[in-house]
Amino acid sequence: MSNSAKATVLLIDDELVNIKILSDVLKDDYVVIFASGGEEGVRRASESMPDIILLDIMMPDMDGYAVCARLQENRKTSSIPVVYVTALGSTAQEIKGLNLGAVDYITKPINEEIVKARIRNHLKFRRVVQAASRDDAVEEDSRQENMTERQREIFRWVREGKTNWEIAKIIGCSEENVKYHMKNILRIMGSYNRTQAVATHVRKRAPKD
Repeated sequence: MSNSAKATVLLIDDELVNIKILSDVLKDDYVVIFASGGEEGVRRASESMPDIILLDIMMPDMDGYAVCARLQENRKTSSIPVVYVTALGSTAQEIKGLNLGAVDYITKPINEEIVKARIRNHLKFRRVVQAASRDDAVEEDSRQENMTERQREIFRWVREGKTNWEIAKIIGCSEENVKYHMKNILRIMGSYNRTQAVATHVRKRAPKD
């Protein structure tokens, strides 16, 4: 496969040894670029528009939380999936990162296969949404009128690419409760999985005369 056909991964970390570890894990499957600090990472993301960003938190010039917030504030970069890869492992730190808009949170030391699988899944989900949205207008599906307020909230986070576990942490309930609501959401949307539910949320724009 040529480089032009590969997705681009941006690594943002002030420790070059961490960049090398992740680069070695990903270089066979992706085009890997990197930034050695937060400010540089924000600039590189805007210039290169990578398909996904792996972001450290503890950096001296601008920490990963601030980087993620900056990326979310910029309309150009706000849709790029951000995955934290960090040594900070507390629940509070993870919730903070996810609430800022990250799609995932991986703690160090990393498991290579888990990192690969999560990146692959996030990129697959992004491609599905992009394909469904291309030349289409996104509008509210009338079926959402049959959802409860909680179900609409959960479905909104599903469209952002969050997992059941992440949604449970964000909205403050159990993962089992999220799964229960997801079953009803899929039934209402007439879908057999969350990816199809998101795709059916996107309606094709009526042809212009």
